[in-house]
Amino acid sequence: MVELYVVRHGETDSNSQKRLNGGLTDLPLNDVGVAQAERLSKEINIEDFDEIYTSPLIRAKQTAEILNHGVHDVKVDERLIEARYGSWDGASEAELMSEYPEVFDENEFLFPEYKKYVSDGEDYDDVYKRVDEFISDMSKKGDKKIMAVCHGFISRSFLKVITGAQNISAIVQPDNAGVSKYRLSKSGTRFLTYYGRQTDID
Repeated sequence: MVELYVVRHGETDSNSQKRLNGGLTDLPLNDVGVAQAERLSKEINIEDFDEIYTSPLIRAKQTAEILNHGVHDVKVDERLIEARYGSWDGASEAELMSEYPEVFDENEFLFPEYKKYVSDGEDYDDVYKRVDEFISDMSKKGDKKIMAVCHGFISRSFLKVITGAQNISAIVQPDNAGVSKYRLSKSGTRFLTYYGRQTDID
């Protein structure tokens, strides 16, 4: 059975400034984010992993390299890129909430209906499809331990796809450098072990 560890990248300036940090915003980690990734690296024995995948965005690749310590060949997978929010990508969340309060849920995450206002934004269902495809491919790898370094909404999408949760707003985002663990069987059965940990990574 595959053990899949989904890691959210460390903090960026757009995170700390509370801007929509989507797939069209490509910033490096800030000093806090680097420290978060370095702390997490001490909780993980990278030698135990067989493969590491990362989103192509700088913040995820940088987090993956810090965790990897040069041990593995880190593989870039486009399916792990953050949801693309089109013309809203990088915008102030506070300003958007003030102008479009109806598209934010109680946890200040965008409802899927945000697409009514952003014609060039990525549809959530398309995000779920690429995440599901990635999970299916990983499940065929046998008894491997795999890390996937990605993003906040992608981390939420993994949980939604694997558990079959109906409402994405019921799933909160893990903190930066939070780790979620899943188990994937060859038969297609998927299990959640834990969500959003920063310590006790086993």
